[in-house]
Amino acid sequence: MASPPSHSQAVLPDSRSLKLNDIVRTDGRFILYVSTRQAPACPTCGRISKSRHSSYIRRLQDLPWQGRTVEIQLRVGRFRCRYRHCPRKIFTERLPRVARSYSRQTLRLGEIIRLIGYAIGGLPGQRVLERLAVCVSDDTVLRRIKAPSAQSPSPDQIRHLGVDDWAWRKGQDYGTILVDLDRHRVADLLADRNVDAFRSWLEVHPTVTLIARDRCGIYAEAASLAVPHARQVADRFHLLLNLSAAVERAFEERNRQLLLPAPPSNSGHQDAPENVPTTSKPTAQQLLKLQRRERRIALYEKVKELYQQGYSGKAISRALGLERKTVRKYLRAPQFPERKQHTRRPRQVQQFMDHLRSRWLEGCHNATRLFHEIRKLGYRGGRSMVAQFVSGWRRSGRPSGPDAALRIAPKHAAILVTKPADQLTSSQQALLDRLAVECPDSVRIRAVSSEFREVLFSGESRRLLQWIDRTKRCEIRPLVRFAWGLTKDLAAVRAAADTSWSSGQVEGQINRLKMLKRQMYGRAGFMLLRARVLPYAPFIGAPQRAP
Repeated sequence: MASPPSHSQAVLPDSRSLKLNDIVRTDGRFILYVSTRQAPACPTCGRISKSRHSSYIRRLQDLPWQGRTVEIQLRVGRFRCRYRHCPRKIFTERLPRVARSYSRQTLRLGEIIRLIGYAIGGLPGQRVLERLAVCVSDDTVLRRIKAPSAQSPSPDQIRHLGVDDWAWRKGQDYGTILVDLDRHRVADLLADRNVDAFRSWLEVHPTVTLIARDRCGIYAEAASLAVPHARQVADRFHLLLNLSAAVERAFEERNRQLLLPAPPSNSGHQDAPENVPTTSKPTAQQLLKLQRRERRIALYEKVKELYQQGYSGKAISRALGLERKTVRKYLRAPQFPERKQHTRRPRQVQQFMDHLRSRWLEGCHNATRLFHEIRKLGYRGGRSMVAQFVSGWRRSGRPSGPDAALRIAPKHAAILVTKPADQLTSSQQALLDRLAVECPDSVRIRAVSSEFREVLFSGESRRLLQWIDRTKRCEIRPLVRFAWGLTKDLAAVRAAADTSWSSGQVEGQINRLKMLKRQMYGRAGFMLLRARVLPYAPFIGAPQRAP
């Protein structure tokens, strides 16, 4: 009876061009002795040659077996090209379906290395591959990631494009990310953020018909020059951010009205005044605090003086050694902006303030008993927190009021005012009501902001134009400047109200890009970062699976 046919040839990368001669198992690996069985062709002229010159052993690492490394010892021949017009006289037979020239891994192993490196990076990829019995360095993994791939999108593939910038170093160097909004994937990554780079890219992709962007003038100018027929859409999220920034500047001008007094106590017990003048000398810490405040006031006055002399914000920043944000804040403030007092996060025990006050006034001053009572009401903290909370009452002999004066930062006030009513919590609504009493303009600002949000999502750009016309005539200067700024990019702003396109996908891809940068610990040069941000694609010349 004849023996069944051997299936050992199936373990080879390409059984049609390779022949398995022997398999040897050592302590840590398998060694496959392989020879070629193909007609050798000259890589220059393509003619078949039968004139053997010599041979040599080529060692290739292949996919592991049974947790062991596999090495292919492939005997490859050198041949003479007998075609007299061919410039190449001696050539080595090529194996395009097995390995690249000069490579030490097979194509299929190189694809696995590249896939793992694309997913988790260089050093983590090396650790995972080591557990899979593939011994390569992290540098090899990174080289595989940066190797040329089949990812070469044709210019006629992208119609709807999202564009935004991403930071190499925040506030210093920026690049550009381009996202195909139809396919939900990154189309390309540019190392610069300028008109020329984006314009050159758009000229290679002339079929772009819509560009979703923020209100950056760089991208607007490049799109107008390269693809004037494309419709530009301003992102609604960035428009709301611009509105919030304008509202914040409006509250910076009304900084003195952001100090909210404590509401009257409901217990009927009047607390003693806390600002009783004392004759005690200030402490060293208080003196140091006053000296720092005086230095900040001197800087504030110097910034104002230089600005009146014609210096720009950037020049003032360089001259005084201040951050540009600090200079911008000083220039916008009508008076010296005081620092917000540090407020600690409310402790959990404060949620049971009313019960503790009522029991204390009834004569129960035992912290342990109060602790057990509020535990039944849902308190999950410890007894020491309760004892610490009522210790001040024990010294003064009476419970203090539940609230105190509160200074709201302009940014916090802007967030409260621009937030939709259905998203406000009860505590935020109470704080907004207190703000409306001390700062009456906040009611008008909230009305204007709410109307802008409504018309922006209404789908009718005509209402947006009406809002712009009304806001230009209001008395709140930052909102007036915001409305005039919208008119400079009116076509894109109107498209934001009329269409459903946005840059939401782009923001998600930027978040992924930041994760990749942090994952690679500073090894993310542009070529490596671009290779990992773009969609995964196989090697050029990788063997395709037979149908």
